[in-house]
Amino acid sequence: MRIKILLVLLFFKTMTLFAQDKLVLFFDFNQDIINEKSQHDFCKWLENSKGKEVLKIQGYCDSIDSNSYNKELSFRRANNVLALLEFNKVHLSEKLELYGLGEDFQQLKNQSDNRKVLVYYQDKTSIKKKTDNENLTFENAQDKEVSVNEIKNNVSLIEKVNKAKVGDLIKLENLNFYFNSEKIITESEPILSDLLHVLKMNPQLKIYVYGHICCNENPNDVKLSYRRSKFVFDYLIRNGIATSRLGHRGFGSSRPIYALPEKNEAERIANRRVEILVVKK
Repeated sequence: MRIKILLVLLFFKTMTLFAQDKLVLFFDFNQDIINEKSQHDFCKWLENSKGKEVLKIQGYCDSIDSNSYNKELSFRRANNVLALLEFNKVHLSEKLELYGLGEDFQQLKNQSDNRKVLVYYQDKTSIKKKTDNENLTFENAQDKEVSVNEIKNNVSLIEKVNKAKVGDLIKLENLNFYFNSEKIITESEPILSDLLHVLKMNPQLKIYVYGHICCNENPNDVKLSYRRSKFVFDYLIRNGIATSRLGHRGFGSSRPIYALPEKNEAERIANRRVEILVVKK
């Protein structure tokens, strides 16, 4: 009987391990922001992140520099990845584990392979729901919450525009893009709808769309911010707003809210934004 119980426990433990998967994100030397290739990998993973639950985040470093410094750097890497997941509304386990292992692990020969964060997750959709009724209740509650949020965002933008004077800048709150891309995340689509609604409600309103990025200390590199401002501009034109009421421009990182280099992910998120300039009302 004891052998049977042990076998059952081993079976469930093995099934749990197989249910987990991992995302590997890499960093350049002495950096706590994921590198360009991993930004692309993260975006691809994010597009299919619905139903995934993050269980554990582990930060690592190469063996260069002191052990104490590498431990601290690995924690920063893990925390910044956590901030990215939270910002993109990825579901996190209530028992989420976060570690900074520094260089205290079996180092690989290629140092660049050691500068990484491992994100362990599971696909919640593969986990059997308790009952159909419980699942239905959860879905209804979720739909209701999204609807309330959309109304709040809409009212907020309308109020800001109504109170604004010509020459005022208005930040489009929660209008967020995938890394190194002009494509907005799915959760930000209602923000564009809100802006379109405001313009249709105010036929005399004329605006310019300004794009800004973070992290790039070259103020003349405006390509990405330009593409993001143009994405919003094109969306409004496709949906019936006359080009005579619109303009757009990318400022790169030349107008940061927080000085570069940013100190943490919160500051990088604040600098990575889209604003509208009220030109005429």
